[in-house]
Amino acid sequence: MRPIMLLLPMLLAACGPSPQDTTAAAEAAPQPRLDYPGKLGIPVRLDLLATDAGGRAVAISRGWRGRVEFDGGSNARCAIGRGAVAELAPGSSHEVELICGAAVQLPGDGRRGFRVLEDGREIGTGVVLP
Repeated sequence: MRPIMLLLPMLLAACGPSPQDTTAAAEAAPQPRLDYPGKLGIPVRLDLLATDAGGRAVAISRGWRGRVEFDGGSNARCAIGRGAVAELAPGSSHEVELICGAAVQLPGDGRRGFRVLEDGREIGTGVVLP
């Protein structure tokens, strides 16, 4: 009987944290950022529309700037900081940064989406990463 009593705490620990532990961890996790000052990189997942779906005919160049409409009403003219990514081709998806000239405020209801516009038409969509 004694070996079982020694194994019991190890078995319980192997089952994972208690519900109270996970609740406390969730409450302690930092909230996602909602405000971004102008010219601060905003980490995003950018999905460009394919050419046949209304997207651009050519890749986005390094000097590109366009209008970005964020969920909740913020709009800004933004460049794309792509780091080591050589090309942003139509129909591709990338984790990049938006560098907007004006401050951006995301809504407090959890929405983090945006649309990328060029000459008034949508060429891509995405989501702000936490």
